[in-house]
Order: sequence, then C-alpha cells, then structure tokens
Amino acid sequence: MVKSEDHLEEVLEPTGPGPRVPGGGLGEVWLLAYPVIVTMASMSLMGVVDTLFMGRVGTAQQGAVGLGAVMSWTLMSFFNGTITAGNTFVAQFYGARRFRECGRVVWQVYYIAVLATLVVMLAVLPLVQPMVEAVGSKPAVADFASRYMKIRLLGAAFVFNNFCLVGFLRGIGDTRTPMKITLLANGLNVLLTYLLVFGRLGLPALGIEGAALGTVLSQVVGAGTYLWVFLRRRTDRQYATRRPQAPDWQLLRRILRVGLPMGMWWVLEMGGFTVFTMFVSTLGQVELAGHQIVRQMVHLSFLPGVALGVAATTLVGQYLGAGDPASAERSARNAIRIALVIMASMGLLFVVLRYPLARLFNHDERVVAIAARLFLFAAVFQTFDALGTVASGAVRGAGDTRWPMVVSLLMSWLVFVPAVLLLGKVAGLGVYGAWTGATFHISVLGLLLYGRFRGGKWKYMKI
Repeated sequence: MVKSEDHLEEVLEPTGPGPRVPGGGLGEVWLLAYPVIVTMASMSLMGVVDTLFMGRVGTAQQGAVGLGAVMSWTLMSFFNGTITAGNTFVAQFYGARRFRECGRVVWQVYYIAVLATLVVMLAVLPLVQPMVEAVGSKPAVADFASRYMKIRLLGAAFVFNNFCLVGFLRGIGDTRTPMKITLLANGLNVLLTYLLVFGRLGLPALGIEGAALGTVLSQVVGAGTYLWVFLRRRTDRQYATRRPQAPDWQLLRRILRVGLPMGMWWVLEMGGFTVFTMFVSTLGQVELAGHQIVRQMVHLSFLPGVALGVAATTLVGQYLGAGDPASAERSARNAIRIALVIMASMGLLFVVLRYPLARLFNHDERVVAIAARLFLFAAVFQTFDALGTVASGAVRGAGDTRWPMVVSLLMSWLVFVPAVLLLGKVAGLGVYGAWTGATFHISVLGLLLYGRFRGGKWKYMKI
C-alpha cells in the first residue's frame, strides 16, 4: 500500500498509490520503518545528550535529568497516547481512499490536544514540586528534577501538536518528512543545550534548566515546521487541511473510543516505569546514575521495535481500510521478523560492550560497575520487547486497544511494581532486584501481546 516517498508531494498525487499484490512484504515494511527508526533514534539521542552534558555538571544533575524526563513524559503520556489514535483513523481512511477524511481527523484530534494542554498547564504544572518530593528522592536530586520538569511541561502544547501531525503524516504513509523535521529540531537541540548548559557565546550558564530550555525551544521549531507542512497548498489540495472543522461529536467519540484506551495503556505502562525509576532514585546518586545510563541505551535499542510497530500500525490500518486483511497480517508478521533480528543483535552488543558503553557516560568506577551489570538485564529482555512492541502496533492499526490496555494495567500494577518493591526493597536486592522485576514484566507482557496478535480477532474489528 505504501511506497517510499522522497518528498511529501509525491504522496499527494490525486489518485494515490494503489494496493500491491501481494502487499505487506519485507521491503515495503522496511521502507516505511527505517525513517521512523532514524526519527526516534534522534529523539532518544536528545536524552543521551542531556545525560552526557549533566555528567560533566554533576552526578546529582545527571540522575535528576533521568528522573525529570521520565516523570514529565509520564504526566503527558495519557494525552500523547490518546492523540495517537489519529494515526489509526488516518491510515484506515487513506486505505479506503477517503483522503479528505484524513484532514478532518486531524482537526478533531486538535480539540483533544487543546484540552490536554489546558489540563497540563492548570492542573499538573502546579503539582510538580509536591510530586517529586513525594517519590522520596534524595533532596538534591528532587530539587534539580523539579526545576527541569517545570520547564519541560511548559512545552506541552508543542509536544501535543507534533503528535497530532506526526500521526497524520505516518497515516498517509509519509515517514520521511517527520524524520527530516526531527533531525532539524534535534540538531538545534544539541546546539542550544550546549550553549545554555555551559554558558557559551555570552549566554548564562543555566545548568539543568538550560538542558530543559534547549529541548523546549527545539520543540517549538519542530511544531512550526509541522504546521507549515500540514497547511501548505500541496497538502491541502488532497487532504483539505486548511479548512478548520467544527467539533464532529460522532467522529470524536469514535476517536476517543480507540484513543482513550491507548492513553490509559501509555500512562499505566509509563507509570510503572516511573515508580521503577523513583525507587532507584531513593537508593542513592550512584545507583540512579548507573540506572540512567542503561535506561538511555535501552531507549535507543528498542527504537527499531517501536519504529516497526509504527510501520505495522500504518500498514495494518491502510490494508484493513482497503479491505485486504491478508496483506495486513503479512505486513505485521514481516515487521515482527525484522524487529526480532535487530533487537536480538542489540542485546548481544549490550553483553559484549557493557563496560565501554558505561564509561562513555561516566568515569566514576562505582557507576560503571553498576551500569555494566544492568546491561545484562537489558540484553535478556530485548527480543521479548520486540515481540510485544510490534504485535501491539499491529493490533492498534485495527483499533484493538482495550484488551492491551487491560493487560498493561494488570501487568504493570499487579506484577511489575510489586516485583520492583519486593525484590528491590523487601528482599534487599536494591537496583538489581528492581531490574529483575522489570525484566520479568517486559518478557511476559511481550508474550501476552504477541498472543493477542496471533489470535487474529483484530482482523475483523471495525472502527
């Protein structure tokens, strides 16, 4: 269904590309996925950049960036997850060749984004300091994390805007434009973060606040560029994007029926990992720094799985919209195969290069020793993570989001969080006990999500 596009205007031909026979081959999946891998790797590298810079500022600041980033993302993840439903609807309308409906979906999703921004500004932002203090982090880490989070959350509107428009572009099969915009924004982020953290070119040295401000400013640039692409004449000609739509309550209900379970899924999953990081933050600065190093590398390693999950969402949605469930299933299975090969290879690299990778981020041998051991845990769950991430992306393309949400709820809060606290605190295994719980959770959840995909119910769902 989707071909690789060099420019967005190639996607906007009046007739659109027709379905392939057979569809969903390895090449089609990869051409859609690889720009998403580049996009997400670039985004994750921004966290690596912040971690590297803060390692030069102080161990407390390095740990606080990790804690602040996780908590900020968790507080926005419900809204981000809900907004991603736009991708599913755009893909299915695109597959059904109802192109102008794609633009209408985005305007409806924008109403969700506006409401989300108001909630973050009025209800979430004032509670940042109490929330960070409530997790029991060391005072120095809590103070730095609060300062970082307050600035990051001020950029929530731009984050939500970007989720709306990335979902539109991916839904119509254009993954290269988001890749280019992200590379532009993140290149600017590196420059601004360096200048603002260390005070170069006459700017004040803002430390951890500079890291947060650099990220938000780069998000502003990204949001402006996405809006230009969405509203320009070429896009409007086929997708009617320049025509603001009044709220369509019927369509909004359908989007929310798919999106709200996604939002709950994201926040429950991220909430579990936030508790995980919060617990580690109570163990000490050295443990938190080691945890943060491995967490950042895991974020990089699982990006191919996430990207292939996005490809599966788009292709499954497009082929189901076109009435071709066989090609939808073929595309999902090929996405899973590619992800398994890539992420198993990443696990092997974690085993072989665990010490050099740890020393890249921190020269404190206590931190290096902890990080090197944690890399072994990460190596174990790589393939299971690939399996679950891509399988969940496939069923999401069909609008199957409620069952995964329920499974995530049960696994995150009845298995993951209790395991972290029991093994880490009660059993006295500290950071290694916490990572044992995380490894078990990720592995079992991956198998359950793959089982849902194998069951095939998603092929007959209607949204």
